[in-house]
Amino acid sequence: MLALLFLVYALAEWYVAKKKAKGSREKWTMLILILAFTVWNVFALFSREWLTPNHLIMLLFGWLDKL
Repeated sequence: MLALLFLVYALAEWYVAKKKAKGSREKWTMLILILAFTVWNVFALFSREWLTPNHLIMLLFGWLDKL
């Protein structure tokens, strides 16, 4: 539920920034990032096996722990 609240807030901020910004590439990049994180959170909400950001960091950089 909290993720949906942050999604609404992020989309509202994107809408305000879209009106103020002159470059269109940055606006669409931010929208894609917001939607990607939203999809990630929805999958994490409904699936116990879905990777959390901490698990992903450990998978990517776990080899550093052995140095």
